[in-house]
Amino acid sequence: MEYQAIKTKEVGIINGRDAIFLDDFRQTCNSQCICVFKGKFNSKLIEINFEKEYIPYIFYFSHIIYYQCCELDTYINEAKMDSSFDLVHNSYLIEELKTGRKSSKIKENYRHYVLQTYDYVNDIIAKDYELIIE
Repeated sequence: MEYQAIKTKEVGIINGRDAIFLDDFRQTCNSQCICVFKGKFNSKLIEINFEKEYIPYIFYFSHIIYYQCCELDTYINEAKMDSSFDLVHNSYLIEELKTGRKSSKIKENYRHYVLQTYDYVNDIIAKDYELIIE
């Protein structure tokens, strides 16, 4: 398993415990199974410079087949993380899901994302994400 920072076009690399503050989380279970994270970035801990101290954001993850939330200080892979928003290559979660009874649900275009907010770490296996700066 290799964690790699995701360089978003909107804010670049996001890195630091105080980088992502989460104000609201919603999950919609329909044909796309979407999770929405809404909050603000600390502009000092993102790669692209903004004039404001806090930058409002919305993360949309779509076609989710796995989601798990854990308190940051108990996340067993914290030391492996490269940033506050990572893509996991050679994910053990994806490999385990491929060998289970529902293995047909795991397609090649699913990715393992890790989103670390101030207090929590979210493991998300989804087809895609979208980041919107408000």
